[in-house]
Amino acid sequence: MKKDNIVIIIPLNDPEAVLISQIAQAMGLDLIASKQGHGASADKSKGLIEKIKKGGWKEAIIIEMPGLKTEKMLKKLGVKVVIIDHHNYTGLKRAFEKGRIKQSSLEQFIKLFKLGDKKLKDLGFDFELVKGIGVMDRGFVWQALQEGYDWREIKKIMDYQDELMAQVRDMKDEKLKIKAAEEAWKNREKWGEFYIMQNKTNIGFRARLSRLIAYEMKKPTPLILVEPKRHFIYVQETDKAQELFKKFGGFTFGMGTNWGFKEEKGKKGPKLSDVKKILA
Repeated sequence: MKKDNIVIIIPLNDPEAVLISQIAQAMGLDLIASKQGHGASADKSKGLIEKIKKGGWKEAIIIEMPGLKTEKMLKKLGVKVVIIDHHNYTGLKRAFEKGRIKQSSLEQFIKLFKLGDKKLKDLGFDFELVKGIGVMDRGFVWQALQEGYDWREIKKIMDYQDELMAQVRDMKDEKLKIKAAEEAWKNREKWGEFYIMQNKTNIGFRARLSRLIAYEMKKPTPLILVEPKRHFIYVQETDKAQELFKKFGGFTFGMGTNWGFKEEKGKKGPKLSDVKKILA
């Protein structure tokens, strides 16, 4: 397939997605970038079908934006739909393939376009940093350590994550996230093996909190994060993540040991007490 027949559809909501978009653009691929945050869906992207019709693309590579209605409509239009994802969502499982957890979306993208060290270097990217972003998205710090990265290298990758996000977000907001994460960690409660934290703000700081805990604890640390104002609840580093997903829906991420749920308007989601019953 010629490059001018391909369009990449992606939400710029994390470092991995920003990097994929940059690599795609450096390759000369067309891009439809969404401003949707976590929980992005092609079905919620207004005018997407019309954009694709107008662009005349024959192949749409949709990255971490599940939307079965949109995917079906595109196929009816004769557009080849390629899905790149490694998460489970309510009613839709895309985290596993042949019983194994998939690689990160960045790693899948690199494999799809056969982008090795030389090709990435020619495009202006550092292969080791790109590889590190993929590993970190797949399994966070713990997967990086398992694959031979040391803490110095991990810090370098995290700094690169910040550089990527600075290109799509105001980093002043990141300072607020760090402060809010520190406050939540300071006021944590211990429940069995879990630390329970409350986010009483409208600031989404889960990624910053995970980073803070990783640096302080230096090991996978089970946690529950409750965010009433943002309508989220997360459970991380638990072997019951898939059980939570089966019971409540929501989404899974990382190496399948992390679960989250976003309460939709007019639909009640699981409460902390409900989650505790599964984890107990």
